[in-house]
Amino acid sequence: MRFQHPGCDVHYELEGPADGLPVLMIHGFGCQLEIMRGCMEPAVAAAKANERLLRVYVDLPGHGRSAKADLTLASSDALAACLLALMDHVAPGRPFAVAGQSFGGYLALGLATQHPERVLGLGLVCPLTLPDLGARQVEKLELIRHDNAFLATLSDAERESFLQLAVRADRQTWERFATEEAPGFSAANPTFMDAVDEHLPLSPSVDDALAEQPFEKPTLILCGRQDAMVGYRDQLRLIQHLPRCTFAILDISGHNLQFEQPALFTTLTADWIDRLLEESH
Repeated sequence: MRFQHPGCDVHYELEGPADGLPVLMIHGFGCQLEIMRGCMEPAVAAAKANERLLRVYVDLPGHGRSAKADLTLASSDALAACLLALMDHVAPGRPFAVAGQSFGGYLALGLATQHPERVLGLGLVCPLTLPDLGARQVEKLELIRHDNAFLATLSDAERESFLQLAVRADRQTWERFATEEAPGFSAANPTFMDAVDEHLPLSPSVDDALAEQPFEKPTLILCGRQDAMVGYRDQLRLIQHLPRCTFAILDISGHNLQFEQPALFTTLTADWIDRLLEESH
């Protein structure tokens, strides 16, 4: 499906009934919607919510099948406004929940702090919370579990790309990386991404907005103990402003914890979905 937004013809896909509780799924920087669909659909099924949630998967402007985008959209604030417009198109006037990974988690926080009356809950996976890379408290990348025999079957380029963020590297995690994450790398618009990187901070900042008005709706934050991209310490400080937050730090997990700890991811995310549905009635 396509949504005509000023500056971009936005690609999105829907799962579930039109009258279901809307949940916007936002992928991370350089990815596309498959990375969210791959982890969220099993959690929806585990929560027995296939017919109760309207799942809205989107390729952000400059990414995936929305790669052709005007640079006027190349900021976190502009992307958050685009996502709100998409939800007004899909579910006019209706409140919705938001799930996001990495940069998608940052945009989710932006929607929740800028439009708290519209957002019913937050599901954040390895979320970016500090736009300044130098200010982040990140972990040292450590490859803890690896199948050297399998890794030897990959090309040098495949192996190098796969191991950039991996904490667990085997056939299972490779297959998910190759089908859910890697295709986004080649589809993304590098000029657009560079421009977003220069205009990354939300206004107001997430910290300032939450300090002024805590977000008091069902929230889940999942972080990898070995995440070398965004860490877990900066996210932990936010829970003082998130009184309904479940917070988990998963061992043997990096920035792609949904690949590396899929069973824990599914269980914890299904619980978040249950909480959303209980409070929507």
